[in-house]
Amino acid sequence: MTSLINSNCNDTFLIVGDFNMSDITWLASEGDAMSPSVLSQNYLLDFIDTLNLCNLRQYNSISNGFGRILDLVLSNIDVKVMECPDPLVTEDKYHKSICVQLVIPISSSLPVKPRKKFAYSRANYESISKDIAQIDWTDKLSHGDVDTATDTFYRLIYDLRNKHVPMRPSVKQCHPPWFNTALIKVLKEKYKHWRKYKTYGNNSDYHSFKILRDRAKKVEKDCYISYIRGIESSIAKNPKMFWSYMKDKRGSSSFPSCMSYAGVVSDSGQGISELFSKFFHSTFNNVVDTSDNDIDNHLDIPSVCDIASIDIDIAEIERLLKSLDLSKAAGPDDLPASFITNCATELSLPIAIIFRRSLNEGVVPRKWKSAFISPIHKAGPKDRVGNYRPISKLCLVAKVFERIVYRQLYNQLKTSFSPAQHGFLRGRSTVSNLILFNNFITEQMDSGNQVVAVYTDYSKAFDRIDHKLLIKKLRNVGVRGNLLKWFVSYVQNRSQAVVLNGFSSSWMSIPSGVPQGSLLGPILFIIFINDIESCFLNSEYLLFADDMKVFRVVNDAPDAMLLQDDLHRLDDYCSANKLDLNVDKCFFINFTRKRHHFHISLSLKDKALNQVLHTKDLGVTHDSKLLFDIHINNIIGKACKAMGFLIRVSKPFRSMKTIKILYCAYVRSHLEYASEIWNPRYNMYIDRLERVQRRFTRFLGFKFKLPRLPYEQRCTKLHLLPLYVRRDISDVLFLAKILRGIIDSPEILSKIALRVPYHLTRKRPLLHVPSANCNYRQNSFLVRACNTYNRIFTESEIDLFCSSLSKIKNFFIDESVELK
Repeated sequence: MTSLINSNCNDTFLIVGDFNMSDITWLASEGDAMSPSVLSQNYLLDFIDTLNLCNLRQYNSISNGFGRILDLVLSNIDVKVMECPDPLVTEDKYHKSICVQLVIPISSSLPVKPRKKFAYSRANYESISKDIAQIDWTDKLSHGDVDTATDTFYRLIYDLRNKHVPMRPSVKQCHPPWFNTALIKVLKEKYKHWRKYKTYGNNSDYHSFKILRDRAKKVEKDCYISYIRGIESSIAKNPKMFWSYMKDKRGSSSFPSCMSYAGVVSDSGQGISELFSKFFHSTFNNVVDTSDNDIDNHLDIPSVCDIASIDIDIAEIERLLKSLDLSKAAGPDDLPASFITNCATELSLPIAIIFRRSLNEGVVPRKWKSAFISPIHKAGPKDRVGNYRPISKLCLVAKVFERIVYRQLYNQLKTSFSPAQHGFLRGRSTVSNLILFNNFITEQMDSGNQVVAVYTDYSKAFDRIDHKLLIKKLRNVGVRGNLLKWFVSYVQNRSQAVVLNGFSSSWMSIPSGVPQGSLLGPILFIIFINDIESCFLNSEYLLFADDMKVFRVVNDAPDAMLLQDDLHRLDDYCSANKLDLNVDKCFFINFTRKRHHFHISLSLKDKALNQVLHTKDLGVTHDSKLLFDIHINNIIGKACKAMGFLIRVSKPFRSMKTIKILYCAYVRSHLEYASEIWNPRYNMYIDRLERVQRRFTRFLGFKFKLPRLPYEQRCTKLHLLPLYVRRDISDVLFLAKILRGIIDSPEILSKIALRVPYHLTRKRPLLHVPSANCNYRQNSFLVRACNTYNRIFTESEIDLFCSSLSKIKNFFIDESVELK
């Protein structure tokens, strides 16, 4: 017996049913009581996928006297299931009496503060540009210091904005977005006649009400259809509008009207913004070293490079101003991208003057060191301030300045960055990081060794960088003169304020850290931890920004001691550089398939590290045996949930192209991220992944009344490639990028070799395939990708070094079609 509770509030579903999940699991393993049944396993997997498709979870964990769970409690929100202390009837031995506690939070949203806005879309940019060009900027910006010149620039620009840009009040949206003026007018007339009928009881008023009611239904239907068609067509013309619609469908992004932090509760917009400001400020190091940075006495330190100035080109500034993303919001200077872009030619001169003065004087304007902070919900209850993370919004002109400095600084320092760092560097990514890591593990496991990897975690690493130490390290890498003074000014005396729904908190100073949301912040952090390699004399390590893993072969006690020595040096390094290692979140994993492996214990800060059997590393779940079955199950679960959302939200859509774009963005992306790492070898995993796309193609065929065809033919008709083909293409293209230097990883490149035969053969494969003893080594990226290339491209005219990537991809697709 199954009962369904559906609450219209937030689309909450609760299903309580008598269903033997344990029997399904037993059936999947026992089959016909003689041998495992693939059919039964498929039924179980289909059932689990269907639960994910409907966004349901099973919450009942109370078993009966036989250790079985017969009653399922499925819900799309968290519910609490307890044993019933006082059953109303005699309890069945097979069915425990349970109580289900369902709490549906019903909270109002924080109102938006009404305020007037500038209507930049209706501005007279021709007149604004003409007035800007008539100002003698060289004279206006030559008086006082840089801050005075910057204030003068903004004062003159604000005067022109106030003169040529009209104001409009912010209008509260009281109706659904598809309502237009005609529909609102009909609804008002309908309600007017309804009220008259209820007051006077006149039948003519009721007759008018019926006519208006039918008309309102027709007009509303037409408006909704027109709105949906506009949303569908906007994916090519205005993608932001389309994805805003999708984001709204995924869930409300508004803030609750009452929030709490550290025992303090606030129900006002100003109070909530102050709570957020207090929480975000607590992540910084409040101990400020007020001693001056002695810059001039350290100019003779030898370094890899020497950079003391930045070249400012007006043409480059104009190009960057015109290339600003129009969807980006304005920062604290209240100048949006639309205004700056339309006046880019005229604004480039005064902005170049301020840039040059700033660099020559070694001072960053005070206005450009402030930031607006927007809270973004992570997970957990929305009324808890601690469940949010900050997003910084800087002045757009300041970001253009940073881009110019970043480009020239990066070009000077790019050869000095550690090859183990793969975060925020061109040509490196999470995939290049994981390929090196997995290649080391599979190579050592194939040789009979076991590998121990230690994963570290820092508490708010970007926010707790000590400024004095950062400047010292900038000096050591070769930043000199006024540019070093400029960086001192850049990181110090910064401020931030939290803004939400038109409310703003008070400004608070930032005593530590690098500016998040900026272009220079990540590269400054990389420079700060670039010398961490001195800790690892006995082990390998890899970094992605602050995510670090330390690993080495550990077969016996001496190997374990060598790894522990490196961890001691890492502890000393973090203490000396004021980095806070969160030992409770640090752990290690032992990669081996030996039955009897060496047991190891490690410690950090005199605390024993926990050992885990699997971990999520840069989005890919690694288990101790490198099976990747947990990862595949996880991504299939995510993809099924995303596809369930897609099916529900695309019900009114009539464009197949739109639904396919949604599938590629929301569903297929889960199934393909970093596939170079976990591309499965066994058919059971390949079919399991393919089943998701097979279900989607059946959905498209049903929705658009397509003829029933086999899966591969459906993919061809819908212009979709099977997922296993796309994974192989991804392998070959990534291999080509490594050989061409697009992927900047000399370590990976050094492991790829050309095949030099001892004698002539009929087939002449280009790449050497490393030998492998075990399946997991044979399925590692470098072995698998070289094998795939040799198998497909050996007798073709495709040149792995010169042919375009699109040509390689198209040839691979053609060959795959012929092999079917």
